[in-house]
Amino acid sequence: MRKFRFATAIRNFSRQKGGAERYLVDLCHWMVREGVEVHVYAEDWDGVTGDIHLHRIRTFSFPRGLRLLSFARRATREIETGPYDISLGVGNTLRADVLQPHGGVHWAWFWRSLRAHTSWFRWNLKLLGRALSLKQWVSGYIEDAPYRAKSCPRVIAISDMVRQDIIRWYRIPPDEIAVVYNGVNVDRFHPRNSRYRGEVRRRHGIGEENLFLFVSNNFRMKGLGFLMRALADLKEKKAMERSFRLLILGRDRPRPYLRLARGLGIPEEVIFAGMVEEPEKYYGAADLLLHPTFYDACSLTVLEAAATGLPVITTVFNGASGVLDPGRNWVLSDPGDVGQLRAAILDFVRKKEEGLLVPPTEERVDDLSEEKNFDRMLAIFEETLQSKLRRGQSASILRRNTATEDR
Repeated sequence: MRKFRFATAIRNFSRQKGGAERYLVDLCHWMVREGVEVHVYAEDWDGVTGDIHLHRIRTFSFPRGLRLLSFARRATREIETGPYDISLGVGNTLRADVLQPHGGVHWAWFWRSLRAHTSWFRWNLKLLGRALSLKQWVSGYIEDAPYRAKSCPRVIAISDMVRQDIIRWYRIPPDEIAVVYNGVNVDRFHPRNSRYRGEVRRRHGIGEENLFLFVSNNFRMKGLGFLMRALADLKEKKAMERSFRLLILGRDRPRPYLRLARGLGIPEEVIFAGMVEEPEKYYGAADLLLHPTFYDACSLTVLEAAATGLPVITTVFNGASGVLDPGRNWVLSDPGDVGQLRAAILDFVRKKEEGLLVPPTEERVDDLSEEKNFDRMLAIFEETLQSKLRRGQSASILRRNTATEDR
């Protein structure tokens, strides 16, 4: 039953754009290898097409909200009028057979992410800006649409946190939501990447200091300012025997945080490395990943670090926290609590020095594999297709079966 026609849509079909885009590219390539005919509707894509059928969607270039809406409407229409057996929506279309919102729940993000602004004035200014933003309301409308459809799609949450948010915001019965955590390439992200420890440290002039890693393209949302304050407090109080370096990867603007580092007295400890081609080497070189995020549906960065065997400090507002081993990771209840973050870093340092960290296991690494994720996704597609066939709703396969019987 794997010979079926599958369609999905995403504005940029590229591994270089973000976690959702990278995931969908890898899923589609894997499905092609499994014998599925895959069609993708997109505004743009890079050269990684293989045997995937790509269809360009033309949109309005401005304003941003109209661009998102025109893509959602046109991609939805093209998929619904095409000869497809199963469609997957990842948050860019108005309807789909299977819905897997990779950004989580828009309205949960809307409110939680505001907490990254500590100033009352900035919080209210940001709220006003969002309330007046066409893009925000269009994004909410597009996300809401599949749940309002006459026939609700099969819903897949990429973490238990997202599942709870869907239940809260859309009143979907819990037993109608499958939870399929994101997976990672465990051949690429693996504990053996520790062999790159010396290479990366030499590249950035780092010796045997505690190397803390921060990876994000949105520094404010992922709590970089709070993290720097926690580390500055630890330095001022001389709470760690060994010195530390904070190595920051990502394409966000470093200038405001360089000023903050100088003001906090840690300019020598903070290193901005920008975007890197091989993040797996950095995971292998670091001692700890720090990801005190205000909202992440299911952070691939955290899953990649965990698969590499790198301990993690993150928050309950990161869906990926649901699969972290408590013996070697820390999940904070409040990303804005500098004291809580500081205590977790100190606890890590103590356990590391005393050899009390639970070691990673091969079984745990395998649990995070993208192959297990893709297998589960394909099983859900096939279950949904069987349900459609029973209702006589899969025109493509019904036509092919009828043609075979006629011959």
